[in-house]
Amino acid sequence: MSFSYIAAGISIINDIEYHDGSKKDSRLGGCAIFAYSGIGLFTDSVLFLSSGGPDFFDHYGDYFKENQICDEGISISLPHTHHTLLKYEADGTWHEDSIYGPDYFALQSENNRTSFKKLKPFLSKETKGLYIDSNAFEKIFDEIDEIRKLAPNMKIMWEPPTMSSKDPSLHDLVLNNLHKVDYYSMNLDEASSFFSCESRDEIISEIMKLNIPCFLREGENGSSWIEDHNIVFLPSIDPEEAIDVTGCGNCSTAAALYWKIEGKDERDIVVNANIAAKLNSMADGAFGVKKARDERAYISMRRSYEGL
Repeated sequence: MSFSYIAAGISIINDIEYHDGSKKDSRLGGCAIFAYSGIGLFTDSVLFLSSGGPDFFDHYGDYFKENQICDEGISISLPHTHHTLLKYEADGTWHEDSIYGPDYFALQSENNRTSFKKLKPFLSKETKGLYIDSNAFEKIFDEIDEIRKLAPNMKIMWEPPTMSSKDPSLHDLVLNNLHKVDYYSMNLDEASSFFSCESRDEIISEIMKLNIPCFLREGENGSSWIEDHNIVFLPSIDPEEAIDVTGCGNCSTAAALYWKIEGKDERDIVVNANIAAKLNSMADGAFGVKKARDERAYISMRRSYEGL
């Protein structure tokens, strides 16, 4: 089966604990499902590429069925699907720990990673876009040339995980990898650490100096597309209505990739990325992309940006 887009990343079951003490258990999480929804909101030609354990479809089965998702991109290569306790702080930052012990991520990292081998069956001249969330040290960045040979028309969006963008020892590796992809995305906190800047203006200046198109996520304030020394910022839609912001960054980044590749201008890219984040924030977990697409839920939200 051929797909125009591939959303590749980790799949996690999250037990979430918010800063106010409230909790939600067994929520579908990880970058893959949120990136999938960010593209799947606008097209059904997107592959969900991820890894899990024998229990993967016990958790994800209903979501795959309800949204008519092809399961060919799922590798059952782990003892258990990743399951973490995700804790949010008052400032919106977060950290997570595996319920299978502190070493589970590290021990299973090789089986879990996105790689050329996993991507190869789905790459072709028709492939338009690939979203990845790989850590800076993963071998996929040494395989980019092989990937591009099979998908010469494909553009790659990289969302470096927080641990990569904020680790000074990985700075040069992240920088090197950024030059291997077409677009990248960071939030303000990650970009502040990566570029060693405090203010938003300084961060934007450093992004412009790097001169690689960037989708900059600014939390509940909104987001920006920065390219060719130009920036387009648009505010979020009614952020106070958010139910759960988990995955909004992955979702909006993947949506930005889609609209960039589909040839839209910077304003349309940011508008639709913010809409994807809004729909994600209003759901208790990943939102139903088929229902939202069939109902064209994003159409009415575009009116929020008329006149801005």
